[in-house]
Amino acid sequence: MIRQRIVLDLETEPVTLQEAKDWLSMDFNDFDDMIAMLIKSARLTSEQVSGHAYGVKIFEVTGNQRGEKVYTAEPFIEDVEWEGENGVKDYRYKAGFVTLPENLREQVLRRMATSFSYRQNIVDVPISKTFQSPSVEFGYKYMGP
Repeated sequence: MIRQRIVLDLETEPVTLQEAKDWLSMDFNDFDDMIAMLIKSARLTSEQVSGHAYGVKIFEVTGNQRGEKVYTAEPFIEDVEWEGENGVKDYRYKAGFVTLPENLREQVLRRMATSFSYRQNIVDVPISKTFQSPSVEFGYKYMGP
């Protein structure tokens, strides 16, 4: 069974706290910690939908018995190291946007803002899907040849 884990995650989020506060038209600091948490949550959700890393990360793949490398995160940058052990090919690779496309940055901001706006309410699933439409992120999903 192939397993992947992140060895080195983003050092900084692709959307800053100030950018998020500007998006929310907020000029006070009362919610800074919550907004920072929501930025990360929005980025992780958006990454999951798109299949892309929103900044450079190092991934480790273990248990790959196919004999060929499998890269599950995009965009691929480079192999970091290759380790062969007991006939199993374990390896690390670097992937992620060096500069996040503007439409994906906007999706992170939209997800953050929706989560902030509805932070104290249970949101109906259709309403949530309307506010957090994944159509932009799906455009980045690799669909195969």
